Amino acid sequence: MTNNISYTVTSKELCHNQGISHETIVEIIEYGIAKPLDAEQYDEWTFDLDSAYWIKKALKINRELHIDWVATSMVISLIRKNNMLEQKNAQLQQLLDRLL
Repeated sequence: MTNNISYTVTSKELCHNQGISHETIVEIIEYGIAKPLDAEQYDEWTFDLDSAYWIKKALKINRELHIDWVATSMVISLIRKNNMLEQKNAQLQQLLDRLL
């Protein structure tokens, strides 16, 4: 039996929990930091947990570093790339360990 439970968060919940405006969510989406599950539902976007994580991460970076959304988007992109490279490196290290 498989577990098909998926968790989501709405833009209203994010705005309330993070103390931000809907316009901030719009900027985050415009800069490609996160994607709503249904882009057509402008007033009530829903995000999966991965997107919600990156929204929160972007907000923290934006606030702590006092940078604009273009720079925040670039930092998020670099973090994602670094995470991907670390995962790939770990996979290759496991393969190398098996071969040796």
